Amino acid sequence: MEDKTIAIKDPTYKFRTEAGLLINSGTSRSIVLHGNIHDIFYVSDEDTEDYIPLVSFLTHSWDISGYILIVYELNGPLRFLHASDRERVKNAFNSWRGTTESSKSKTHSHFAELSSIDETGSKTDKTQDTFEQYLNEAIGSPTLALELLRQFCLISRSTNVNGDRLLDEKLLILIEATDMLLPEGEIRTLSLADRHRISIIQDWVSDSEFMKGTDTVVFISESKSLINSRITRLPQVVDVEIQSPDVEARRHFISWFNRTQKAKKKELNLWGSQSQLAVLTAGLSLQALRQMLMSACYSGEKLQPDLVIEKVSEFIQAELGEDVVEFKKPGHTLKDIVGNNKLIEFLRSQIIPRITSTGKDSISGLSVCGPIGSGKTFIFEGLAGELDIPVLVLKNIRSMWFGQTDVIFERLRRLLMALVNVLIFVDEADTQFGDVGRDAHATERRLTGKIQAMMSDPQLRGNITWLLMTARIYNLSPDLRREGRVGDIVIPVLDPTGEDRKTFLQWTLSNVYTDTISDEAFELLLSHTDGYSAASFASLRADLEAAKNRQGELTVDEILDVISDRILPNIGPIRRYQTLQAFLNCTRKSLLPVDYSPETRGSWLEQIAQLEVMGIKG
Repeated sequence: MEDKTIAIKDPTYKFRTEAGLLINSGTSRSIVLHGNIHDIFYVSDEDTEDYIPLVSFLTHSWDISGYILIVYELNGPLRFLHASDRERVKNAFNSWRGTTESSKSKTHSHFAELSSIDETGSKTDKTQDTFEQYLNEAIGSPTLALELLRQFCLISRSTNVNGDRLLDEKLLILIEATDMLLPEGEIRTLSLADRHRISIIQDWVSDSEFMKGTDTVVFISESKSLINSRITRLPQVVDVEIQSPDVEARRHFISWFNRTQKAKKKELNLWGSQSQLAVLTAGLSLQALRQMLMSACYSGEKLQPDLVIEKVSEFIQAELGEDVVEFKKPGHTLKDIVGNNKLIEFLRSQIIPRITSTGKDSISGLSVCGPIGSGKTFIFEGLAGELDIPVLVLKNIRSMWFGQTDVIFERLRRLLMALVNVLIFVDEADTQFGDVGRDAHATERRLTGKIQAMMSDPQLRGNITWLLMTARIYNLSPDLRREGRVGDIVIPVLDPTGEDRKTFLQWTLSNVYTDTISDEAFELLLSHTDGYSAASFASLRADLEAAKNRQGELTVDEILDVISDRILPNIGPIRRYQTLQAFLNCTRKSLLPVDYSPETRGSWLEQIAQLEVMGIKG
C-alpha cells in the first residue's frame, strides 16, 4: 500500500552538512566520521536515483571542482576518483621529487627510507622510485599507504622553483576502517606496525602547516572509541556522528523501494500504510529494512506487524548483543495485577498520561523501589503491556573487553535517538550502573556519566522513558536519582496490607478452594500469612496447587496445614531495611501507607540507623 496524501521529501543528512561546514570553513582538517557507517544513503541526480554505501555517497556528494578525492581501503589500493586526478598528483609528485632530490630534503629522505620497509620491518629490493611503484607497494601495506597520503598533503602545499603550487586542487582523503589501522589500546601493548601508524597520523594531523592548509583527511570508523585515543583526543581532530535513520528517512526509503519494485511487478503487500511501517521499524538501519522488504516481496505474503517487530528485535539484539539488551512485549497488563489498588490507580491516572505525552509534562523516567519479592518487575511489566509500546530491557552494558563498553553505549545512543515512544526497562538498576566517585573505575565513571546525560537529554524526552527498578535504591548514584532524570517520581512497591492482603489471599486460594469460605476461616488463614510479600503469596499458591495435584480438592484444614508447614526465608531484617529506604526515597505522599510528617521521616531514619548498627544493610 502506498501513502497518497503524504508528500515525502528527499532525506537530508546532517552529518554531510556538518562535515562540509568543517571542511569549507577550515575549522578542522582532521575529521572522524563515525556511527551508522554501514548503512545506505540516498543520491539523486539526472542519471541516478539510488541508495548507495557511505563511501560511494561521500564521493558522489563531494565530487566538486577544485577537489581531488582519494579513498584508501584497508589492504586495497589508493583509489583516485578520476583518472585525471591521478595524473595531476603523479605530475606533482614527480616535480616534487625532482626538487627535493636536488636539495636532499630531509622529508623526502624520510619517505624514501620508510617506503623501503614492508609491514614486517624488512627491507625491500628497490631499483627505482616511481609514483606507480609507491602506489603498488602501498597495497597491503597500511603503514606505507598512510605515509604516502601524508606526503601527498605535503606535496599539495609545496611549490616549484618558480614559487607556483604543485597542485592547484585541494586534497580530500577518505580513510576507511580507521579502527583497524589505528586500534585503541595502551601503546605498549600494540604491535610495532600499529605504533608506527599511530605515530604517522599523529605527526600528520599535528603538523601546523597541514592544519593551516586546505587539504582534509576524513577517518571513517563505526565508533570513535575504537580509534586510538592518542589521535581522537587531539583538539584539532573533530568527530561527526552519522545518526541512525529517523522515521522520515525510513518512510522515504519504503516509498522509493516500492517504486522500484513496481517496475519489476513486485509491489509491497502491507497490512497498513507505508507510514505505519516506517513508525514500526524504528531502530532498523536501511540495510536491515531493505532485507526485510526484499524478503516480503519475494514471498508475496502480506507483511504483518508481528513479523516487523520480530525483525526489529533481532536487529537490535544483533547490534548490541543478546547479553546487553532484550526487546520484549509483556503478555500481561495492569488488569492482571493482584492487589496494589492504590498504586495501580496512580499508574493509570498520573504515570501513563505523562509517559505517552510528548509535551512539557512528559517525564524522562522514574524509579521503582521496595523490598525484594514485592512484585516490582511484574507490576511494571504490566504497565508496559498496558501502554502497548516496545520495551527494551537493559541487561548488561558493561563489557569485559577494554573499550567495548563505550562502543556499546554509542550503539545504544544511536538506537535510542531513532526510536519513538519506547520504555527502557532496567531491573536491578543498582548493579547495572556504577558510581561516579573518585574510587570508581574510569570506565565506570564515564559510562554512568553518559547514561545520566542521556536520561536528561531533551532530544529524547517524550520518546524514551527510563524505568529503573531496584530493591536497593540507596545504592543508586545520587546523580541518577536527581530530579530531571529518574528522581522526579520514585515509586515504592510494598508488601500488601489491609484490603490488598485479602485480595492476595483470595487469589492464592482461587485455584485450590472453589467453595465459599467462611469469614472465620478466611481470617484464620489471613493471620497465618501475616508478613507475606507478593512473592510469598505466589510461592504459597504454587505449594497449594502441588498439594491439590497430589490429594485432590483441598479443605480449609489441609490449606492451613500447608501454610503452617512453611517457614519464610530469614531475610526479614533486610527486607525491613529496604522497606524503610523505600519510604525515605518515595516522592509522593499519597503512595505511602502512613501519614507523612517530618517526625515520621525522622523515625524512619532512626530505624535505619539501628539496623545498620546491627550490621544490616540490604
